[in-house]
Amino acid sequence: MTINDYDWFIKTDLNEYAGEWVATLDQKVIAHGIDAEIVYKEARLKYPTREPSLAKIPTGDTLILRR
Repeated sequence: MTINDYDWFIKTDLNEYAGEWVATLDQKVIAHGIDAEIVYKEARLKYPTREPSLAKIPTGDTLILRR
């Protein structure tokens, strides 16, 4: 994940995916669901030559510390 993608991820409201895994690439969600392996495979099928980032979107309040 590039620093721009990380900044986008931290600042973007992804509450609609709360409790789900999301695969992101180029500052957009390209796949999501409850099973990380399936989400990752779906993302790789869409972009076979790229490496998506995978993260679980928390439910409720979460504190994110950034350096």
